[in-house]
Amino acid sequence: MELTTSWHLKGWQQGQQEGRQEILLRQLRKRLGTISSEVEAKIKTLSVEQLDDLAEKILDITSEAELHRILAIKH
Repeated sequence: MELTTSWHLKGWQQGQQEGRQEILLRQLRKRLGTISSEVEAKIKTLSVEQLDDLAEKILDITSEAELHRILAIKH
């Protein structure tokens, strides 16, 4: 029984993370027009906590360069 519950919880957590990723990507595309595959890949590696932090900053982001800085992506 515990194993099933553990798998269920892990699946639920993964679903939460993927949902946050998709919402942030949609919001960033709406805000910036397009985003690079590099940014998309970076967002898909973020934890739930990091995704929540980025969600709080999203209204202040005005360019992909600024987004790169926030995500600490080197050019």
